[in-house]
Amino acid sequence: MKVLLFSGGIDSTAVAWMERPDALLFIDYGQIAAAGEGRAARAIAESMALPLTLREAPLSGYGRGTMAGRDPVEGATPEYWPFRNQMLLTLAAMTHASTQPLELLIGTVAGDAVQPDGGADFITAANAILAAQGRYSVRAPGIGMDTVTLVAHSGLPSEILGWTFSCHTGEWACGRCRGCGKHDEVKALAKR
Repeated sequence: MKVLLFSGGIDSTAVAWMERPDALLFIDYGQIAAAGEGRAARAIAESMALPLTLREAPLSGYGRGTMAGRDPVEGATPEYWPFRNQMLLTLAAMTHASTQPLELLIGTVAGDAVQPDGGADFITAANAILAAQGRYSVRAPGIGMDTVTLVAHSGLPSEILGWTFSCHTGEWACGRCRGCGKHDEVKALAKR
């Protein structure tokens, strides 16, 4: 079974379109933007006719940075939430633990390497940890691409791209955070 961690953002949506996983998994882990992400995830999953599982794991008290509404980690990007991808992969594996083999997909792209849990080394390590516990694996299909290249490679239609949600700071796009900037940039480049 192939399950994609799905946020309703550009990267995970492009991966969903390209990979056509068996299921999508949205986790509200207490991130400030959860309502906006969840709304986008539901609309996109329905438009792609892909099954979507919604889970809640209220962990906002453990978060840092703008995604948690708390001060960022010193020296990190404003939205960095320490151990977030590790937590999400663990929760996804727990959700589907009875399904083996299980391949977890994550929408990590080349630019995410600015985070400790966003690069190829992290994906390799996460894969090894999951594989040590059964027939589980992790793959990031977009890891070697920037977001613009991933969107082009996936063939994601512009109308679905328009439904994605990337804000880090709230339920509605703020237009100022790095996520909103990336969203606007990719949509503008996709129109060309």
